[in-house]
Amino acid sequence: MSGFHLERSGSGTRLSLPDADVTVLSSHEHTGGAYELMLVEAPRLGEPPPLHAESWAKTYHLLRGRIRVHVDGASCDLAPGDSLDIAAGTMNTFSVLTANAVFLLVSAGTAMSGFFSDLAGVLREQHAQAELPPLLAGRHDIRFGEGSGSS
Repeated sequence: MSGFHLERSGSGTRLSLPDADVTVLSSHEHTGGAYELMLVEAPRLGEPPPLHAESWAKTYHLLRGRIRVHVDGASCDLAPGDSLDIAAGTMNTFSVLTANAVFLLVSAGTAMSGFFSDLAGVLREQHAQAELPPLLAGRHDIRFGEGSGSS
C-alpha cells in the first residue's frame, strides 16, 4: 500500500446485487485492511434484504433519500446526513422508504467487499434467491435470521 489512493468519481468496482448497486470506493488493499468504504445506490423494493449478522462492524451514512434500518429488533429511520453504527454480530437489514436512496457503507476489516463480490458472482450463476443465504453463510462469517431461507 502506498501512502495514498485516489478513486475518481465513476471508477471503483461496481457490483449489481439484488437490493442495490454497490461501488467499492476504498477496498482493504487501499486501507491496509483497516476498513472498506462503499457507495450504495438502492431502489425501493417490496422486501428488504434478509435479516443477517456479519462478523464485522459497519456504519451507514445516508446521502440521499430515506432508509429504515432494522437492527436488533428495533428500527431507526435515517435521513440525509444521519449515520448509524452497527456492532459486529448484530442482526440487521434495511428498507428504502423513498423511491431510491444513496448511502455510504463503511465496514471494519476486509470482509464486506469479498462478500458483495461473491454475492454478485453467485447471482450471475443464476441461483434461486432461497439458495443464497445458506450458500453464502457457508462461505462468509454471516448468520441469517428467521425467514431468510436459512436453517
